[in-house]
Amino acid sequence: MADDTEPRNGIRLIVGLGNFGAEYEATRHNAGYWLVDAIARRAGARFSGERKFHGDAARIRLAGRDVWLLKPTTYMNRSGQAVLAAGQFYKLELTDLMVVVDDLALPVGKIRIRKSGSSGGHNGLEDIVARVGSDAWCRLRIGIGARTGDPKVYVLGEF
Repeated sequence: MADDTEPRNGIRLIVGLGNFGAEYEATRHNAGYWLVDAIARRAGARFSGERKFHGDAARIRLAGRDVWLLKPTTYMNRSGQAVLAAGQFYKLELTDLMVVVDDLALPVGKIRIRKSGSSGGHNGLEDIVARVGSDAWCRLRIGIGARTGDPKVYVLGEF
């Protein structure tokens, strides 16, 4: 993915982070999956497995143009592999990317969107930064509430 500082026409790839598999489906860590699933449902789109992207992908029309939705199936800590593969395939700029992720620091249901920034200790975001070589891409954080006890146990728990 190229590091283009000027946006072209807005977001072209929305990546929802989560862990695949029935045992993780209802966990807090899958908030990113939930949002892209909701977008796909609303648009009448269906996800299908895309090996070349290491995930499940769907195409929607938004504001008259194609936007791709992606749910990596690499587990959270390797999310960058899927983001990089899709970005390179579609020749996307960093400004074309939005990543949707759960956030322990935000109250349940609160969202925060930023054009760039740190991983905040989130392993999925850290892997994306490492793989694409930059943190200059949009992220939408969904609050999952203040943790109690071990953060790993909390994020892998259900609401």
